[in-house]
Amino acid sequence: MRGRVSGKRCALASAVLVLGGSAVLAPPAVAVSPFAEWAAQAREVALPTGDRLTVFPGANGGTDYAFSSPPRTAFQSYQSDGGDRYVIPADAVPFLGQLGKSLFDVTALAREKPGKIPLDLTFPAGTAPSALPGITLVSAAGNTATGYLENPAEFTAELHRRIAADTAAGRPPGSSVLPAKIRLAGAPGEARPQYPMKILELRLADLRGRSVNGLVSLVDTDSAARLTRQVEVDGVARIAVPRGRYAASASFSDFDETGKLTAARTSWVEGFVVDDSPGVQTLTVEEKHATAEITVTAPKAAEQDLLVTSFYREDATGRGFAAGVAGGTVKQYVRPVPKPAQGVLHYVVQWGGKAPQPEDRYRVDLSFASEGIAEDQSFSAKESELATVRDRLYADPADAMPVAIENGPVDPVIERHGLGAFGFFVPAPGVLTDYLGTAHTGNWVQYEQTGSTRMLMTADPRVYRPGSTTTVDWSRGPLTAGLGQWTQGRLCEVCYAGGTVSVAIQVLRDSVPDHTAIPLSLIPKTHFSLYRDEKQVFDGDAYGLTLDVPETPATFRGVLDVDRTAMPGVSQAGKLRTELTMRYDPSGPDASLPAPHRCLASDRTRPCRIMGALTVDYHLDADLSTTSSSPLQVLELHVGHAAYSGAGSHSPITSATVSVSADNGATWQPAQVFGLFGEYVAVWRNPPAGISPSLKVTARDLAGNAITQTISNAYTVGKAER
Repeated sequence: MRGRVSGKRCALASAVLVLGGSAVLAPPAVAVSPFAEWAAQAREVALPTGDRLTVFPGANGGTDYAFSSPPRTAFQSYQSDGGDRYVIPADAVPFLGQLGKSLFDVTALAREKPGKIPLDLTFPAGTAPSALPGITLVSAAGNTATGYLENPAEFTAELHRRIAADTAAGRPPGSSVLPAKIRLAGAPGEARPQYPMKILELRLADLRGRSVNGLVSLVDTDSAARLTRQVEVDGVARIAVPRGRYAASASFSDFDETGKLTAARTSWVEGFVVDDSPGVQTLTVEEKHATAEITVTAPKAAEQDLLVTSFYREDATGRGFAAGVAGGTVKQYVRPVPKPAQGVLHYVVQWGGKAPQPEDRYRVDLSFASEGIAEDQSFSAKESELATVRDRLYADPADAMPVAIENGPVDPVIERHGLGAFGFFVPAPGVLTDYLGTAHTGNWVQYEQTGSTRMLMTADPRVYRPGSTTTVDWSRGPLTAGLGQWTQGRLCEVCYAGGTVSVAIQVLRDSVPDHTAIPLSLIPKTHFSLYRDEKQVFDGDAYGLTLDVPETPATFRGVLDVDRTAMPGVSQAGKLRTELTMRYDPSGPDASLPAPHRCLASDRTRPCRIMGALTVDYHLDADLSTTSSSPLQVLELHVGHAAYSGAGSHSPITSATVSVSADNGATWQPAQVFGLFGEYVAVWRNPPAGISPSLKVTARDLAGNAITQTISNAYTVGKAER
């Protein structure tokens, strides 16, 4: 289920912008200034073929994505140097050129308002616009029209019908021309490089040497900054390029006479030179060279359900394109390519397999990498190279929907282009054992896609050692709003640069410091208030903002209310309140924000510093449904500070208190709390079975920073154990 990231798949998302609401009138010296970059959130988008993906911002400004369900077919994916992320289903590839690649620009689709995909259509000259299968026209002028995709299934069936007819007739798939050229409405054209240019003709040839449609990834290996492009080839394409040496790749889709995908093949051209010769120069990428079949042998019994090939072609500076093919059981072939003399061709194969019996609840996920593409594409891993990860999947008792755990390997080249992960749904609550390969890298990233609430729980990459066993809790309750500690680059929610201050509180997190949930299609209600020295400067439906303040010491208090009670599958942690009190002193000793993290505060002439926001991690003695059957309840608390790669306040924690309510907050009873310096244990007697107690936790540090969190229906009391 996933995607490779663009220059980014996530420190994954820091989605913290004011979403709406009105600012309370502030004193003249305080200017509330919502910052546009905070608007980035996870969004679920639909491709024209009906395939659904979750798109979210990556750490380096690119786009990450994850399939919202197991991939239906094989997909081509690419991320050019700093550009948008494109994900193209195999059954659309034969029609590229007629179907504009803008239709598969998931970054652009995420910017569209939710709903049907808006289209621009161009019919042949002299042809009046007419309806196409699955598409509704809204307006027409001459041979052009606007409309929207009404029925993706009908549209995809038409593509399959044409592919089957072409194949049965011995023609290349896509030969039956669509009635119109179709683009995403308003899609911009590509900028032309400002260099002396030569005309390059691009062609694609299938296994039989016939001209076919598709997409060519092209990079100037002398300098990718001069040209890195993905070019739609509709029979033939001509583009203007600077002189230089080039590498090009293309992925081809093979179909049988029923229109079923039978194989995906990726071929290459390396060392092609565009010189000063007069006239047009031609570069042809031929499928017939992609003859090396990829096979993987796992060290444990597993049935293949994932095969991803990723290709990273860079110049000597590390710039270039990332492209790949993601599929399940479809065979993949590649063209062997020696390690280039210029720049990098980093090749990564990710393979996944599920246990033969579902009740065994385990997976095997492996990755292999090389510089260049070897002749021998048979891969295997040893059992001694496996790391065991026990993913403990917590779930609300009211939620019967499965969850997904996604995995992706991480290495320095992958990080330059963005992290990504693939996964599959499993029932929850429960434990999934994942055996991760470490031959290529022990560094893997994992995400969880929750059930009915449609949240993506993100996490930093982790290093897993061969032979080790690691337990990771996902969505462990009680769930709260609040901040955490992260190592992967992200936007800082509680930072300031001079007199520009950013304050925001993440809407949902679990018990692991680097786990942060971002909403997909469902967004809980939020309300945020901010006070400066107890004078309100903002109040609205939001969860963060930036503001300009006098550069004098002050105390900020941010209050975030989150209401999840209307969301499906929620019976616990329905209402959350988090209050953060933070000292602001622009001449004080606050830690500087390190790279690769980014500052939301807008004054870039001043160093960005991290305020002393407190965090609380909860370890409740309960089962995987956050249900406790013990007469005496125990809660471990770890109190710390928001931290970015270890940077943040280290002011000693001085106190923590816990109160419990069995009547929805009407009355509160203090719990006994033991501990010092941020590590505490709270104990209280559980109320009768069937009640969901609420919790209130307060903690302070020596510098005057504080946190108070109130969690309604924090957990469920079950029948007493006998």
